[in-house]
Amino acid sequence: MVIRGALFLTLLCVIILGLPWAHAAPLDTTGIPDAPTAVPGSLVPTDGLGVRLFSHRGEWTSFFSMSGSSEPILMINGRLENASGKPLTYVKLQFELLGEQDVVVFRDHGYNRKAEALREEDYEAGKKALADMAVEHLTAGAQDDFRFIFFKNDVPEFRAYRIRVLETR
Repeated sequence: MVIRGALFLTLLCVIILGLPWAHAAPLDTTGIPDAPTAVPGSLVPTDGLGVRLFSHRGEWTSFFSMSGSSEPILMINGRLENASGKPLTYVKLQFELLGEQDVVVFRDHGYNRKAEALREEDYEAGKKALADMAVEHLTAGAQDDFRFIFFKNDVPEFRAYRIRVLETR
């Protein structure tokens, strides 16, 4: 009798916990490619900025939300190196989406991975100082990654992307 009661309670818990998924709409997977779709991209030369961009890749993929739905995103990521000969606090990058004849149709900025905290609203609004952000320095010769996401619904139509280093510090 105790085993039967325990099994009943276990089954009841599984049913209750599974109810939100049972009533959720099935995932619409018809528009999601089997593999990420590459987007052509380029780099603006970094002469004199003390940074070497090693690699970059842009691809359409999907972001799955907690509700079970997905949203197409463009993920741009890559790797850079501090070639300045001194420690850098950050590398600020600009990500540009290009239309016909390489006209910029949308742009935004980001930082190397160790300095991503600098996208915080209070820092960008000038309410926090750089010294308050606890950013790990990029030592001379060290490498770091970078990444940036564009949500498809937030950007106009474009054909390629371009990355440029805005500043280093």
